[in-house]
Amino acid sequence: MLTSLKRPAAEAAGADLPSDRHRHLGRLLRTTTFRFALIYLGLFIGSVLLVLWLIYWSTAGFLAGQADTGIREDMQALADRYRTGGMASLAEAVNERGMGNASSIYILSAGSGATLAGNQFWPKGVDEAGWANLPVKDPSTGQVRPGDVRALIAVLPGGYRVLVGRDLGEVRVLRERLERVIGWSMGLALVLGLVGGLAMSRVWLRRLDGVTRTAEAIREGMLVSRVPLTGSGDEFDQLAHTLNAMLDRIEALVAGIRHVSQGIAHDLRTPLTRLRTRLELALMHDTVENPREVLEAAIEEVDHLLATFRALLAIAEVESGGSLPIAPVPLDALALSTGELYDAVAEDQGITFTMAVEATGPAATVQGNRQLLGQALANLLDNALKYTPEGGHVSLTVAADGPSRVKVTVADNGPGIPAEDRERVRERFFRLDRDQARPGSGLGLSLVDAVAQRHGGTLVLEDNGPGLKAQLLLPVG
Repeated sequence: MLTSLKRPAAEAAGADLPSDRHRHLGRLLRTTTFRFALIYLGLFIGSVLLVLWLIYWSTAGFLAGQADTGIREDMQALADRYRTGGMASLAEAVNERGMGNASSIYILSAGSGATLAGNQFWPKGVDEAGWANLPVKDPSTGQVRPGDVRALIAVLPGGYRVLVGRDLGEVRVLRERLERVIGWSMGLALVLGLVGGLAMSRVWLRRLDGVTRTAEAIREGMLVSRVPLTGSGDEFDQLAHTLNAMLDRIEALVAGIRHVSQGIAHDLRTPLTRLRTRLELALMHDTVENPREVLEAAIEEVDHLLATFRALLAIAEVESGGSLPIAPVPLDALALSTGELYDAVAEDQGITFTMAVEATGPAATVQGNRQLLGQALANLLDNALKYTPEGGHVSLTVAADGPSRVKVTVADNGPGIPAEDRERVRERFFRLDRDQARPGSGLGLSLVDAVAQRHGGTLVLEDNGPGLKAQLLLPVG
């Protein structure tokens, strides 16, 4: 009976490993990092090759130059002997110099080619005066090395010839060694450069993969994903820190939008329901004693809704980061003018209202938008007067907060805000449970906080024992 054979799972998985490795290697080779590494490697090899060539040229050229200088000096010395002592003295000098000197060649020959003195026979085919490179026979291998002897030939009267030469075998060996060193150095530099380029590409690709994975997770809706940090403090960590800060801001904005949507759906449902009910009552002329009052109440509800939407639009405009008209704003004068508007309101409610301006002129001047800053002060005063009972006290103070900041404080002795809720009251539509029956939308402090951040400042909420102390801290300038 025939049975079908299946590869084990481990074998099947192992068969895919080479292709995975090939794909990964191909990805590494296509990275910009590897291309930069190749460019750097080419520049590095080129510079090393130039340095080694200079070393080779200067070393071998120096030795060859020394050999030529020695040959000229010997030839000049033999010429001096010939002028002073004639042919016999020259022959004697050639024999003296060639005796026991294996690396040098001295030959004196007649016009017929017969050797008269020296340590070698006259080479064939060398007849003209001047420089010549002569072959030499290697005694160990028997091979003839061309050009290993550097020689200078001089022709004397009567057809006599003198040859002075040096065996440059040591120079040739040195050149060969230098050439091998250059070749091995280039090969080693190429291998190390390629390995280093691949390693560097792999490290950088791993760091970039972290950014890519985070971006893909964000695209899939996982806003809590962040780019991993290595703690090295390098450029990638700085980029990751910046991207994470941007993602934190995006997550906060998305959460704010979600919260606003939920707040609108929750807080506007009740007034819209009341508005519909009142309009329906207005249509029922027979059962409503005073339809005009019903319509006026409906208009009041509409005004409340419009005020809520205006506040939302103002907050969105402040937080959007768009351009706003910026000019020097004296907070001392702005606080006085705003406070005067609420002085009569406080008097009608039986509340004592005081103002104190302790910082004036440049110490109280900020670069900002006058309308937004005025709205923020108005919101703080409106909240203070709304929650302060009859017979209470509300104060407005402008004072310096160090050499670079100004502090605008609105304090009251109302019920205050519990410490655990002082951060949440900055959120849109958030209202304390005790205030649900009071009129309002829960957007006042949200707008003040947005204006403070837009101007590079902060909103600080503290206990006034009893009551609330709201401090608007802004940089002067």
